[in-house]
Formats: sequence, C-alpha cells, structure tokens
Amino acid sequence: MLPDRVSSHPVLLRTFTPADAPHVQALAADAEVAEPTASIPHPYPRGAAAAWIASHEADRERGAQYHYAIATADGATLVGAIALRPVADAHGNVGYWIGRPYWGHGYATAATMAITALAFGYLDCEALSAWYLERNPASGRVLAKCGFTPLSTARREHRGRIEVVCLLGITRDAWELRIGGAPGAGLPEDASGDRS
Repeated sequence: MLPDRVSSHPVLLRTFTPADAPHVQALAADAEVAEPTASIPHPYPRGAAAAWIASHEADRERGAQYHYAIATADGATLVGAIALRPVADAHGNVGYWIGRPYWGHGYATAATMAITALAFGYLDCEALSAWYLERNPASGRVLAKCGFTPLSTARREHRGRIEVVCLLGITRDAWELRIGGAPGAGLPEDASGDRS
C-alpha cells in the first residue's frame, strides 16, 4: 500500500477528497488539458469529477491504481493529477495531467519523480512505463527528466484519428543508479502512511 500523502518540493501528492471535485471539474474541462490525455473525456460531463474521485478508493484497496491529487507544496492549490498502475495497462504504468494555469512550473516533473520513487520504494515494480503523444513533447521532457528512456513508438487511434505515440520506461536498476542506490534513497521528503 502506498502512503496517502507525499511531499516532494514543489508539490504535495495526496489522495483526492470529494471537496476536490469542483476544481478537478474546472481544470479537466479545458480541452487543452483533456485532449492529449488517454482518459479525460471532452467535453467533460457534469459530475464526472465527483464520480471519478469516488472510484479511487476501490482501485486503491485492490492495489490496481493509486490516484493522487497534485497540489502546491503548501497543499493550498490543486494543480493536477497523477496515477500509478503497478501493472501496466494499454497506457503504461504512469499517467498525469496538469491544469493549464499551472503549466511550466515543474509540477508534473516533481510529481512523476515522486510517483517513480514510491513505485520502486514501496511496491514490487521492476519497471515503469508511460506513453505520450509525439506532438506533446513537453510530456516527453517530463518523463526524460525523471530518467525514463525511449522504448518504442507506435501509431494508435487517439480521439478518432491515428497519432504517433511514444513509450518511455525506466527499470528499478536504472532508477537505483540514478538516485545512488542506497536503501530509501530517492523517496520523497515526507511519505505519510505505512509501507506495508
């Protein structure tokens, strides 16, 4: 099980609460946020954020997927979301989005570094992967800054058209080399919750 809260400057990762639904609804309804993602529908239906947040606990209890709100370090502002799937699905192990007002502040990189550290520090993951659209190079740069390297490219259907997608990945061994290999190295500054 992963912790409920993780501090990794400049972000705080925390589980979502029902009170987050209006802000998620507003951020995810932006076409520029939703369009490059694999899972945010557009137009974003009324009530979709509340339903999505309500689904998280069951995913977490099964260990199928861990969703985190990405908030500013002080926890005051929700800026996006990140999810970790210990067993990769068609979209890999890691997926994230950041609300447009918060682009360019390093939030996606910090959150991806933290989720990678959690996956290798708390779970039996031996490798992680993530897909991004080739025409969204900012997402590729986020992954590269976190040590993910190119694995493959493919052509896939995305929102009714064929797009080039890029798969990047990182192994546990590569992560440990990157962070120095010491036990617990690379774990975020504060990971509140048990490590069982």
